[in-house]
Amino acid sequence: MSNDKVRITADLAETVTSIPLPVAAQKLFLALVCMQEKTPQRWVREGWNARAATQVFCRLDDLRALGCAPKAGNSRFFKHAVGALQGRPDLFRRIALSTEAPGYLVWSFSPSIWEAMSQMEPYGLMDVGDIARISGRLDLMLLTRIVVQRNKFKPTVVLTGAELGLRAADAAHPEIFALRDLRRRLEPALQKWARHTGSPFVVGYEQRAHVPGHVRASIRFPGPKSVWTPDTIATFPINTDVVAITP
Repeated sequence: MSNDKVRITADLAETVTSIPLPVAAQKLFLALVCMQEKTPQRWVREGWNARAATQVFCRLDDLRALGCAPKAGNSRFFKHAVGALQGRPDLFRRIALSTEAPGYLVWSFSPSIWEAMSQMEPYGLMDVGDIARISGRLDLMLLTRIVVQRNKFKPTVVLTGAELGLRAADAAHPEIFALRDLRRRLEPALQKWARHTGSPFVVGYEQRAHVPGHVRASIRFPGPKSVWTPDTIATFPINTDVVAITP
């Protein structure tokens, strides 16, 4: 990993898709994924169990330097973010502001995160500076999934309404979501990343095969290795509502 990139594995991206976090906690989580690589207990492919049981620490100022927190000297941001992450044992065994040494944070990731990061293929490299751009509830999920897909031949991110944090329009059909709700939740977040990356997105809101009802959003975008053409990237199954998101 270079000084300005962090490896995001496909398994990690899948793991965080189903975990809603406030913005501050999203930023701190990604910053600590980055900082873990700088500790003696860096991410490894095998033999990670002992490392997962080992606590590590860093200065709050080092986290601020990554852009995950305001540069002001108070720790209000960290208290909020740490409080949210302490309620997620699926992410951390332990995370806390140090009471013995003010200005430090201590943590150990959960076994499920170590397992996800040990599956090093496939992966994507995320710009550390993107941590500072997280500002909405979907950003951690979108950013990690986009990073992993970026270098594939047909970059595609598929998300259900449930993964977008929506409730089904009809409890009898929990897989179906209102198209207007899908669009309102997803498109503003995608617009932000389109402006930042300079890359367009094409979203296909796909319906069930046998009866009407929108079930997922299939997000396609060009990448350095993609084989999408202007025609193929916008070609979806019949009855799909297609929307282009431009920078």
